[in-house]
Amino acid sequence: MKADSALKVGILSLSNYITVLVNTILFPVFPAMARDLGINLTDLAILVGIVSFPAAVINLFGGVLADRFGRKLVMVVSLFIYGLGGLVAGLAILFVAKPYPLLLVGRFLQGLGSATPMFLSVALVGDIFQSIERSKAVGFLETANGLGKVSSPVLGGAIGLLAWQAIFFLYPLVAIPVAVATWVYIKEPKHDKSVEWDKHKEAFLLFTNRSRLLSLVAAFLVIFLLIGTMFWMSDFLGAKLEVNKLLRGVIIALPAVAMMLTTLAAGYISQRLHPRIIIALGMLLLAGSAVLLGFFFNALLFWPLIVLVGIGAGITLPAIDTVSTSVKSKDIRGLTTTIYGSARSLGGALSPITFSFLLHYGNRLTFASLGAAGLALTVIFYLLFREKDILPEELLPDDAAPEQG
Repeated sequence: MKADSALKVGILSLSNYITVLVNTILFPVFPAMARDLGINLTDLAILVGIVSFPAAVINLFGGVLADRFGRKLVMVVSLFIYGLGGLVAGLAILFVAKPYPLLLVGRFLQGLGSATPMFLSVALVGDIFQSIERSKAVGFLETANGLGKVSSPVLGGAIGLLAWQAIFFLYPLVAIPVAVATWVYIKEPKHDKSVEWDKHKEAFLLFTNRSRLLSLVAAFLVIFLLIGTMFWMSDFLGAKLEVNKLLRGVIIALPAVAMMLTTLAAGYISQRLHPRIIIALGMLLLAGSAVLLGFFFNALLFWPLIVLVGIGAGITLPAIDTVSTSVKSKDIRGLTTTIYGSARSLGGALSPITFSFLLHYGNRLTFASLGAAGLALTVIFYLLFREKDILPEELLPDDAAPEQG
């Protein structure tokens, strides 16, 4: 890859990386935050949810904004808002006697800013690069995304050893320079900036199909259980294990590490199993592990179970990505992907709030009930999902392909 191309890919990858840090980087320092700010687990859950809710909404309409104002402009403005949100939150903590309301404002701004960069960076890669370079560039973006998920809790724990408040100032320190670099170095090809409402309507109408709707529910469930488990671990480890913030971050990152390593085998798995079986298997591992965590959270089995949560997510998400991009019209592929992104963001938003509410009734009831609900959805998915309803013929398994003649 040429030096100029490498610079552009590096900038877009950084935008991907830093927006992934929005929530899980804080998990290792949640006990210290709760103590110093005088807030409880529910308040911490709201700090997570208030980021993901606006992201879920904006993801649905990010394509409209990009069509109207240009991808680069929307991305640059988003990164500035993201950094500003971190700055507002950090200054509130340092200079306001009761900072929690302003902290929520800062986190809401971060939610607005974190919504679009991830999918717009992929769209810009498609605009800028061709053929082989495009494939390499997308690979770098995915790597940056995966590294963000894995390193985020570890980075938060490391910064927390010095001062957990410093995490909020990390956001503007990295987001604003990346926003400036994006504006200066990324050249977006000119295109018609009229909004094509028919395409957006077509993308949403796809989800009147039962099988596609089930795959959307699966995307929600995976992120819901994964983020919920990591959120619970932040509180559980602080109460049960006498470890420093860095080690706590390493432990919290275990499901994300397992997920990332599992996704590396996605190609191998997809060649041997049908998408329906892959998604159902991943959901089964994830939900089954959640049920067992409710009974073995104080036993040695805790460690393999939290790894299995990550493995279940790692099996499921690549198959859901295949389904989300498998639409006949290339014109609505990006729009369809953002709808799946909204489902994931909604899962991330509702998860900590739901977990914090149920945890008042104990770990066992929390994981048993949510895991059982996940298992029920897995059975429904397996029985009702039909690959031939939504996948193009070239991606159908032999026994699901429509008959010729």
